[in-house]
Amino acid sequence: MIKFRRELPEGATLMVAKNTLMRKASENTKFASIVECSKGMNAWLFVDENVAPAFKKVRSLAKDWKKEGVEIDFTGAVLDEKFLAPHELKPLESLPTKIDLIQKIAVGLKQVPTKLARGTNQVPSKIAYGVRAIADGDSDIITT
Repeated sequence: MIKFRRELPEGATLMVAKNTLMRKASENTKFASIVECSKGMNAWLFVDENVAPAFKKVRSLAKDWKKEGVEIDFTGAVLDEKFLAPHELKPLESLPTKIDLIQKIAVGLKQVPTKLARGTNQVPSKIAYGVRAIADGDSDIITT
């Protein structure tokens, strides 16, 4: 368990606590709906905005421990004050990280002026091709 805690990505914290203490601590907070998970043996994983790397690490741990005969799985999660059942967690595993999102936004912002420049550059070029075609007599529209 110590090795797993050390291998968790930055922004993720694993805590083992009694269910009754967890219920008391989550009362009147945005995590109050976690009470639905506070049955049986639990380890509580708190994750900041980079959810996918933490989920991937837990899934890899689950695979490793399954080989040894130990079964672990998510019993639920709280996201934006809403309880998520285990089957609702699968899409969270493929969420991009905050850095990935920033990169996508930066690339998108960079493409706008580039495409605008290419588009505005094409207008004079096509006019020049048209004028040249008219001057050379190659135009089908205007004949001299």
